[in-house]
Amino acid sequence: SPFIRYFNYENNILSSMNIINNCITFDCKLIFTSSMAVYGDQIPPFNENITPCPVDPYGVAKYATEMDIKIAANQHGLKYNILRPHNVIGIYQNIWDKYRNVAGIFINNTINNQPILIYGDGEQTRAFSDISYYMEPFCNLINDFDNEIYNIGADKTYSINQLADIVQEVASHFGFKMQKKFVEARQEVKHAFCDHSKAKKELKFNDQTNLERLIYSLFEWAVTQKSRQQKTMSYEITKGLYGFWKTSD
Repeated sequence: SPFIRYFNYENNILSSMNIINNCITFDCKLIFTSSMAVYGDQIPPFNENITPCPVDPYGVAKYATEMDIKIAANQHGLKYNILRPHNVIGIYQNIWDKYRNVAGIFINNTINNQPILIYGDGEQTRAFSDISYYMEPFCNLINDFDNEIYNIGADKTYSINQLADIVQEVASHFGFKMQKKFVEARQEVKHAFCDHSKAKKELKFNDQTNLERLIYSLFEWAVTQKSRQQKTMSYEITKGLYGFWKTSD
């Protein structure tokens, strides 16, 4: 997002404003999928009482939308919920985007016999979450729990190196050999994961993510897909652009 600011704000803030306006006009509750990125580089696990402090334009866009929703609620009576999921994985997701969904990127590169890039030392930690456990709590919000914010996702954390090892093991079952390549570190939050106590208590959220099984199912689905060109972005600025993206486009 630091290299596509206009695209980021147009697609995350302005597009959301169109939806917010219509929810106000037609008296429709809004359930907004925000992001853990709003918390920025604070001490995890993040809980909903922490004041957001995003450190990248994507997080800024999500937090700006959250604030506008709250203003709409105060002034126009908009009913809403804000959900902050993180590192969601599941079949049917876009694995052809080179910038997002790290597990999908690893799998897509492996299938196409390309090395997977690990930024920095690979010791960044995240909690990877199975999308299948989100549907029930999302539905619970349609008619209840108005104007509340919830973190939602898995509790167990893994390093990027551990994720790569899991993908490598799963890939071997399908006859693929994954190649790792360590490259320069990105500017990113090192350790980011959430506390989900509120969602567990109020929404009866029950996450049972099994990362090994989840990666296996995603890989099994991915090998059935037709080859697609990996999505790239047109950079708005290139100053400070990471070398591994410069040479790719």
